[in-house]
Amino acid sequence: MRLNDEAGSDGLPEAHRAISSRLVQARAEGSALDGPPPGMPETLTDAYRLQSHSIAAWGDSVVGWKVGGVPAAYLDRFDERFLAGPIFANSVRAAEGIGPVAMEVFDGGFAAIEPEFVLRLGGEGENDRMFIGAEIASSPIPAINDHGPMAVISDFGNNNGLLIGPEIAGWRERAQAVEVVATIDGNRVGEKLVSDFPHAALEALAFLRRLADERGFALPPGTYVSTGAITGVHEAAPGAEAHVDFGDLGRLHLTLVGALVS
Repeated sequence: MRLNDEAGSDGLPEAHRAISSRLVQARAEGSALDGPPPGMPETLTDAYRLQSHSIAAWGDSVVGWKVGGVPAAYLDRFDERFLAGPIFANSVRAAEGIGPVAMEVFDGGFAAIEPEFVLRLGGEGENDRMFIGAEIASSPIPAINDHGPMAVISDFGNNNGLLIGPEIAGWRERAQAVEVVATIDGNRVGEKLVSDFPHAALEALAFLRRLADERGFALPPGTYVSTGAITGVHEAAPGAEAHVDFGDLGRLHLTLVGALVS
């Protein structure tokens, strides 16, 4: 079927509308799929069009965007190194107190914890604030990253939550390196010494601003931007308990729980 055949009022072909409906339904039911629905988009542009259709169908407001990397195996096929997906209001949590924060993932699908620096945009660039945080990457599609960036983009960028920790004061002027360490169920699963702070985060933000201009969506003050995995994508299952240590910047404590029915 040509892309324009049987298109709906928003120009999205019927086959992609059906994929959107299936992905949104699986998320609403908190259930896992056997794999990506057949007929996934073949270009990044079409994947973002499908994502936009799904955003409109989801019963929550977009309060931020996750920025991730295009998987290495696909970099030779695309000009862009990054991809993005929406962060919804009901999936954002603040790290408060010493107890773990419960974050929802899809049991039987894909689930991972990604330590990240999180921006909160101000009215002007110099008013942007930064926090330590963790993206909860989760999808009803098992091993979603193995299916490439079109699958990831089509399913909300493989995002299912954002945990926000303490603010990083003076983040633009910071020259001191920071070591980030991720531990899951007592096992160290990733670590990285970030010596070019905050170069990577600003690169991610620049990409998102370009994408917003291309796709025509707003980035109003207060928008969260999760700027990419620091120590890696650490897969885990419901019941896993994680600690993320950002050195002198603070620490996060979270546990994964099965997604609830919307």
